[in-house]
Amino acid sequence: MPYKLFKYKQEVNAVDIQGMTSMSPEDYREYLESGLFFIDHHDILRSGPAEYPIACTKAQITALIDYLNEIKDKII
Repeated sequence: MPYKLFKYKQEVNAVDIQGMTSMSPEDYREYLESGLFFIDHHDILRSGPAEYPIACTKAQITALIDYLNEIKDKII
């Protein structure tokens, strides 16, 4: 395995399923922009709550978007 895996134990605030289901697209966009993700000073996309890296390159962002597009029809 060419990479290391880490376990994080972090308390996070999150929206429950019922609350998220009732969000308008505008509210959901605001939720996303409220710190769910952020780009750090090294230009790395990170999880807002736990600050772990999500993507480090444009190719990884593209792979993330492709993956989300692949699974989007599985959600109601």
